[in-house]
Amino acid sequence: MVTPPRPPRTTLTVRYNPPVAWAFLALGVFNFLLGLLADGPLINLILGVLFIVLGALFLSRPYFTYTTHTRTLDVIAPIGIRRSFHGSGGDALTVEGPRIVLVRADGKRKKLPVNRWMSRAPEWDAVVEAIGHTPKAP
Repeated sequence: MVTPPRPPRTTLTVRYNPPVAWAFLALGVFNFLLGLLADGPLINLILGVLFIVLGALFLSRPYFTYTTHTRTLDVIAPIGIRRSFHGSGGDALTVEGPRIVLVRADGKRKKLPVNRWMSRAPEWDAVVEAIGHTPKAP
């Protein structure tokens, strides 16, 4: 008996879009300097540090990964929380415009927390192509 071929075990990594990271860094530096130079509220210093940290994390960490073999999308939050969404067992991952949506077996739809504008375009396009060409499990 011949077994059907399995899809290749490939994990596609999508990183944050660099202009988004640089915008967070610039906003952070602006707020931090505003808090230091002006006798403003302490919130400017706190926001400045927060935006600088987020900008640095956006530059260094991946946004999400997609594993073609298991049809799993893992979203990695900047602070370190990982959430997995599986397109198996009757559920399916689909792409609708600039969003990836999980369509459950009962027809309910859930927009996943990933956006095209937050990701690097070539990496996003590779995931969209992989989702579109991933065969459905029997």
